[in-house]
Amino acid sequence: MALQRTALFGAHVASGAHFGEGEGWLLPAHFRTVEEECADARSGTAAFDLGDHGVVELVGPDARRFANGMFTNNIRDLAVGACNRSAMGDEKARMQGLLSVARVGEERLLVVLDGVPPAAFVERYEKFILFDDVELTDLSSAQAVVHVAGPRRAELLAAAGLGAPAEGQVVSAAEVHLLGRDRTGLGGVDVIVPVGAAVELWGALRAVGVAAAGADALEALRVRAGHARWPVDMGERAMVHELRLVQPCCSFTKGCYVGQEVINRVDVMGQVKQKLWGLRMGEDAIPPVGAEVRLGEAVVGHARSGAREAGVARVLAMLKKAAWTPGLQVEVHAAGRVVPAVVEDLPFP
Repeated sequence: MALQRTALFGAHVASGAHFGEGEGWLLPAHFRTVEEECADARSGTAAFDLGDHGVVELVGPDARRFANGMFTNNIRDLAVGACNRSAMGDEKARMQGLLSVARVGEERLLVVLDGVPPAAFVERYEKFILFDDVELTDLSSAQAVVHVAGPRRAELLAAAGLGAPAEGQVVSAAEVHLLGRDRTGLGGVDVIVPVGAAVELWGALRAVGVAAAGADALEALRVRAGHARWPVDMGERAMVHELRLVQPCCSFTKGCYVGQEVINRVDVMGQVKQKLWGLRMGEDAIPPVGAEVRLGEAVVGHARSGAREAGVARVLAMLKKAAWTPGLQVEVHAAGRVVPAVVEDLPFP
């Protein structure tokens, strides 16, 4: 099957991007070195092509009430011009995906999906629409998403003629929507534009000094910030508490939603047996997802996603309580090799 290309593919080719495959997409892996691109994001601002992220629209007088009953955060009380992050779960509160929800009109919500195929999202939630006056539409083929991250983002977005919403806020103008959303630990904005305007947007950002950066740098920044990514960091039975997603993704005052009873019970009892932690592995290769983490002879967890920057490999791992100690020396067993690692709290120091 041919890999999908984003609306910015031609612009990336012209810029000399090196491409890689990601979940069926051909994406720019890097334009320069990961270290250079991460440095640009940390000291100034960098733009990342998120054309592989689906965009879905919910429209109707019951849109907020419907979404409030499906997802973990408070959608009901979102004001026009506000957004938040949320998780998808099943009846047992096992995670099924992550998303951002923005209220861009009185009866209109825009959803940016993180790693969830939009067709699967629409199919899943259309089954729950029975008596609700809400229409669910996949806009992914018509919308492009660009993420702008870094401390100078407000200044440079303004120079490009765009707004710069804070985290949890939305700025909308005509067909352009900007969502305050931190994906890297550096602060950021998701810019949603019609696909026909994507190249113009990218050019405008580059013209005011926003650096182009690829998926490898985005992954390095995300991992170092300790932000879980769906589905690679989740496993088959992960819950929001295990992934450190309660604060950004959950409301405990909004009322009933799918998986609410289990999430509330875990929050009250505080009993999770595993949690996402970091592993620092020096110059060794990133271990494959699922590689065993051992403390002595005991298996205390499994590696999930990882990235390398400046000669240091950093890995997110789902660890049992026995390994929840910063500085603890453990071993990662993968492909017949035993690699020493040090447990770090998240975000990585």
